[in-house]
Amino acid sequence: MAHSITIKLNKAANEFQAGESVGFSVRGGVQYYDHKTKQKEWTNYSAVIFAKAQGQIDFYRSALTEGAVIEIGGKSQKVDVYQGQNGATYTIELQDAWLGMVHNSNQAPMQQPQQFQQAPQQQPMQQPPGFNQQAYNQQQQQQQQQGQQPNFQQPR
Repeated sequence: MAHSITIKLNKAANEFQAGESVGFSVRGGVQYYDHKTKQKEWTNYSAVIFAKAQGQIDFYRSALTEGAVIEIGGKSQKVDVYQGQNGATYTIELQDAWLGMVHNSNQAPMQQPQQFQQAPQQQPMQQPPGFNQQAYNQQQQQQQQQGQQPNFQQPR
């Protein structure tokens, strides 16, 4: 199941080469109140997004900076455990991540450029031959006025 979060980047994304692509690793946390411990706690998240086209790489470099507020999502999640100086730290890694909304305080809100063409618009749905929309609407209105439930059966 897909999952997305909105976080503020405390530091810029970590950039690395990944074959023909450039990877951008981001980390962040979402604060919540734990009713059992009666304290504020954090859920840690990490994600990696990739770019191949130079325009996309430039966009990520300019957008994923310290202080940026981003929406990032993934198709699935994986729990990672890191052993640190203070014990185990759990992080939810967003798999097959994508970047949604981006806002930098020194820039206007922006969406990442789309890399696909918009699908052609569908034609309006045609009514079957012999179907009288006006008569059907009048019938539904009369039933509602009489306190009856609308008839959702297909007209004949």
